[in-house]
Amino acid sequence: MEYLDCVVVGAGWYGLAAAKQYHCTQPERSLAVLDSEASLGGTWADHRLYPGLKSNNMLGTFEYPDFPMDTETFGVKTNEHIPAPVVNKYLKAYAANFGIADFIRLQTKVSVAEHQDTAEGGWILTVVNAEQHESKLFTCRLILATGRTSDPFLPHFAGQETFGGRLFHGKQFRDNRDTLQTAKAITIFGASKTAWDAVYAYATAGVKVNWIIRHTRFLTWFSPCIWGDADGYNGIRRFLHGTALGRRIVDTFWSILGNDVMTLMKFDAHPETAKLKPRTLPMFTGDSFSILNYNTDFMELVKSEKVQIHIAEFDHLSPGKVHLSDGVEFE
Repeated sequence: MEYLDCVVVGAGWYGLAAAKQYHCTQPERSLAVLDSEASLGGTWADHRLYPGLKSNNMLGTFEYPDFPMDTETFGVKTNEHIPAPVVNKYLKAYAANFGIADFIRLQTKVSVAEHQDTAEGGWILTVVNAEQHESKLFTCRLILATGRTSDPFLPHFAGQETFGGRLFHGKQFRDNRDTLQTAKAITIFGASKTAWDAVYAYATAGVKVNWIIRHTRFLTWFSPCIWGDADGYNGIRRFLHGTALGRRIVDTFWSILGNDVMTLMKFDAHPETAKLKPRTLPMFTGDSFSILNYNTDFMELVKSEKVQIHIAEFDHLSPGKVHLSDGVEFE
């Protein structure tokens, strides 16, 4: 069994930061960064860079404080949204710059982590490599940085066995990007950032888009999070959410923010864009929101015949067709 001082699980933004900090402060200690994918980067790994993907952030707002993303090296200019390949390049450069690239073990998945109830403590990890060979290692310290987007959730749709068309999760968009040229029609289910990006990519490629949107769910002090006290500002939270004056401040804040969004997006300017209007308050929508960082006007696509929005539940699939809860069906 291999023995290590520290193991970081996950080679995305947070895993790399944790590994860098540990290595730079304790360079004599042994370290491994385990990631189940074939490339570092997490959400920004090679295989997840689907067509047109950009960060919602602009230059200078999406970087580590000790490793600036400068224009000369990475090619992004001031007030430009950062393209996904640049984020990927930046993370690889960060790992190389701080000497942690050699500690990264890709295509290595942790299947079991067992804490040792002894005086020494530590963890025994069961890991599986790309060839599905299983082994164990011991680590004194275990840092989990797997994020929330590691494993895609693809629900089972009634009738999918006889559907006949291609069915894939947004995480596999890159691997299915040939459909931008081969598909005549595409159905997109959901309204997250990835969904908006996919709608834009297909519509601008001339593919007919049927977009199914159901009804979905920041600023931490203004959000009634049940784990809020963990940030150490429970007094501020108690005032904002536990007093009449505080709640009035919170309500006013979200009202102003919501009205700004409605005004800037011009949802009510057209019957089709009105279908994209949030049906819940911003406070309850959280990180389902994104921003318009596209090269052309997204809303013009929605107003055109290229995109058809359906506010309904997904019912079932049949050979070559999608069926909705309101009786609508389409190719």
